[in-house]
Amino acid sequence: MRYIWDLVKHFWLSNSRHGTHSPFVYKLADQAIYRPYAVPDNAVAFPEQPPVCYVAMLRRILIVMDIARIERWTPGSEAPAIWCDLLTASAEELLLCVRRGSVVVVHEPMKSRAVRRKWQVLVSDPDVVVSINLFHFGVILHREGQRKEHFLLRYPYWQRNPDGRRRGN
Repeated sequence: MRYIWDLVKHFWLSNSRHGTHSPFVYKLADQAIYRPYAVPDNAVAFPEQPPVCYVAMLRRILIVMDIARIERWTPGSEAPAIWCDLLTASAEELLLCVRRGSVVVVHEPMKSRAVRRKWQVLVSDPDVVVSINLFHFGVILHREGQRKEHFLLRYPYWQRNPDGRRRGN
């Protein structure tokens, strides 16, 4: 029940691209999140296909960020982008990845109370300059020359998967 309440709360508090005051995040929102287009499966190297419905959107985000490879988190990961679940990864290890320059993609940052606490630890760390919460996944990274900001963006449920099914179903 709490998960559904958090989803409704996120929807009401979040913005679309037009509520975004960062040129970098606006570009991501405009070119990757809210503009669906087909991206070849090999456009970004995934070591294994994450079992999530947002893979196509994640691929577009990484392409806009000019990242060609993402890996599942393991201790000592040094990939340009890392996909993780906060149930298995510690905040300290993920912050180390951010300090090394990796983009960290967090699966379901609002899944449970413990996961939300870890997400808040990550977002509040001074090394995390940009954090984007789309409810179903979040992105954290360090960007030189940008002030620290946290963005709540609406997940575009209206987009369809390549097989025609609505996203989020």
